[in-house]
Amino acid sequence: MLNRLPWRNATTGRMLLLCAFTMICLGLVMVFSAVASLDESTDWYKRRDMRQAVFAGIAAIALFLLWRIDYRKLAGTGPFPRWMFALFLLSVVVGALVLVPGIRHEAGGKFRWIKIGPKSFGFRIQPSEIIKVVMVLFLACWLTRPGVKIRSWKTFGLGVLVLCLAEAFVIKADLGTGILIAMVWGMTLLLAGVPWHRFLALIPPAAAAGSYLMFSDPYRLNRFKAWLNPWGDDTISSYHTRQSLLSVFSGDWFGMGPGNGVRKLGFLPEDSTDFLFASYCEEWGFVGAVLLIGLWLMLLRQCQKAASRAEDSLGRVLAVALGGMLILQAILHIAVNLVLLPPTGVALPLMSAGGTGLVLSACCVAVIGSVAFRPGHWDDDELTTPTLHVH
Repeated sequence: MLNRLPWRNATTGRMLLLCAFTMICLGLVMVFSAVASLDESTDWYKRRDMRQAVFAGIAAIALFLLWRIDYRKLAGTGPFPRWMFALFLLSVVVGALVLVPGIRHEAGGKFRWIKIGPKSFGFRIQPSEIIKVVMVLFLACWLTRPGVKIRSWKTFGLGVLVLCLAEAFVIKADLGTGILIAMVWGMTLLLAGVPWHRFLALIPPAAAAGSYLMFSDPYRLNRFKAWLNPWGDDTISSYHTRQSLLSVFSGDWFGMGPGNGVRKLGFLPEDSTDFLFASYCEEWGFVGAVLLIGLWLMLLRQCQKAASRAEDSLGRVLAVALGGMLILQAILHIAVNLVLLPPTGVALPLMSAGGTGLVLSACCVAVIGSVAFRPGHWDDDELTTPTLHVH
C-alpha cells in the first residue's frame, strides 16, 4: 500500500486544498475592500488589511505543508493520547487568560482575546478558536483508540467533562462559539460511536444553562428580540440586522463589484468579520453568493470522500468532525447574515478577518487533506497504474 498519494493523482486531496485556498484569497479581497474606506494608520503593522495579508500567507503555507504530515502521528502511541490531552489542557489554560487583567483584550464589552507583544505592534489571540480545534483533535484521538469502551456511560461522562472544560472560559463571553463547540463535541462523539440516546440526559441541563445565559444578559435578549422583529425595534441590535439585510438586498443579481460596496462606509458593523457574507453579497451579488455556497458544498463533498476512503476510524472521524466543524460555522455565519438566526458573533471560516481563526481553519483543512492523501482504497481517478504493452 502506498503511504501517500502523489499530488497529481490525489483528486480529493487536491480539490480540498484548492477550495480552501480559493476561500482564503476571496476573504483577503473582502478584507482589503472593507478596510479601504477606513482611515488606517500609515504603519503597515497596524493596518488590519496588511495584518490579514500576513495571516493569509501563514494560513496558505500551513495549508500546503501540513497535509504532508501523517495524521496518525497526532494520536501518538500507547493506550491514551497523552500529548494531545496535554495540548487540550494547555488550550484551556490559555482560555483562562481572558480573565487576567493586563493580558485580556476587550471588544464590544466582551473579553474574548488575549494580547501578546508590545502595544504598538503586538497581536491578539482568540483562545476559543484554539480550544474548539484542539478539543476535536483530542476527542478523535482518544475515542478511536483500541480498547476504549465507546458505548459505556463512563466514557460518555468523561466526554461531558471534556466539554465542560472546553466551555468553562468561552460560553459566558462568547455564546455563539460556545454553542458551536457543543455542537461539534456532540458530532464527534456520535461519529466515534457513542449511542445517540446518551445525549438525552443532557437536554434538561442544557436548556437550563441556555435560558440563564439568554435572560441574564440584556444584550443577548435584545439581539433575540431584534431578530424576531428587525424592522420594529430601534436598537443597536436591530441596526445590525437591518444593515445586514440591506447589504444582501443591495447586491441584486451581480453585485456592485469588488470594492464598490456602500454599506462598508460606516453603515454595516463588523463588515470584515461577523457580517462578511453580507458585505460579500453586496459586492458580488446573488450569483457570487451562489458560487461561494457552491464552493463550500464542494469542500463538504471532498471531506465526505476523504472520510469514506480513510484507512482507519481515526481518519474517518477527523475528516468528518473537522470538516463538519467548518461547515457548521459557515452555516451559522451565513444564517445570521441572512437574519435566519440571531447574531452570534461567529466568523466565516477561511475568509473573515482574524488571524487565529484563519490559520487554525487552514490547519483543519490540512489535517483532512492528510487523510485524503492517505486513503485505505482508491478510485480509478485517484490512482492510475501504468499499463505495460507487449508487442
